[in-house]
Amino acid sequence: MSATGVVDLTQTEGALAQWRANDQVRWKAPVLEEVLAGLDFHGKRSRPYAPDTPHDFMHAKVTVIDDAVFVGSYNLSRSGEDNAENVLEIDDRILADRVAAWIDEVRERYPDAR
Repeated sequence: MSATGVVDLTQTEGALAQWRANDQVRWKAPVLEEVLAGLDFHGKRSRPYAPDTPHDFMHAKVTVIDDAVFVGSYNLSRSGEDNAENVLEIDDRILADRVAAWIDEVRERYPDAR
């Protein structure tokens, strides 16, 4: 099985722009771009954030690795360590298979992220 996923492209592009503008984290941009280009990731276009517009961006985080499901607000990044974030790890093969199938269903709603 290969790595696949779905991202909010609008939010991802915003993060890439922020990373490119910061010498300390500039290295992150090409890494993420390579992941998105090399793996089967799809992307949802949301409205850019503004206080007076509908917030239709993807924010939920779920990762399935082997028989484990990670879900929560934690960004799976070093910056998440400084925030009041949470993550739940569930080791359950049946649940991991169900969540992976659900991710594939969501992914198929959106175009390729490349």
